[in-house]
Amino acid sequence: MSEPAEPTFTPEAPTAEPPKPPAPATPAARPVPATPAAAAPARALPTQEDIAAWIEGADNPLIGVLFEGLNVARFDALIMQVRKEELIPQHWQVIADRQVPDDLEFERLPEVGALRVRYKDQALSRRRLAPLRIAWRELAGRRPGIWTVADLFAAMRRMYEHNAKVDWNDFLVAIRDLWSDHDLPYGREQLDVLWSCLAQIRKSTKK
Repeated sequence: MSEPAEPTFTPEAPTAEPPKPPAPATPAARPVPATPAAAAPARALPTQEDIAAWIEGADNPLIGVLFEGLNVARFDALIMQVRKEELIPQHWQVIADRQVPDDLEFERLPEVGALRVRYKDQALSRRRLAPLRIAWRELAGRRPGIWTVADLFAAMRRMYEHNAKVDWNDFLVAIRDLWSDHDLPYGREQLDVLWSCLAQIRKSTKK
């Protein structure tokens, strides 16, 4: 008896799909408004309380931020506000050009030696004294031990004028410490004036 043959299936021819209706016209794409760039974060600046604590010896690098990125014009604008408050003499930036003494004279200054003893760490001492030496040269060798706040700003202006690359925090800390160690009331007087000037500069500085 023969086995039944398996049925075979013939696939049907595919039926043609009906044509699709044309897609409706899409409106012209509207330009996507540009997303405004994120605002730059506010620059961190010291508070008036920070300045007062710094004058008394606290460590706060934000004090130097007040003078970062300035040029002569912007520095003059800040000092103009200080002058309006009559915190420093009107003739503060008059400096006679004189022959600058050799750097060896700076190293021999007693106030420079006192700062080295204060800092003890040689790397810190070199870092703090480097901008002080530049300022000393800009003031034609005027001893930092007898500087006034007006002398300080005069030196800073010339440093901006000559594009000196300095760490403003190290520089200001060095002169603050020098005045703090002054045996006479003179040092305290200059610190009080510097306090008032920095407070005014902070008030005039935008973030």
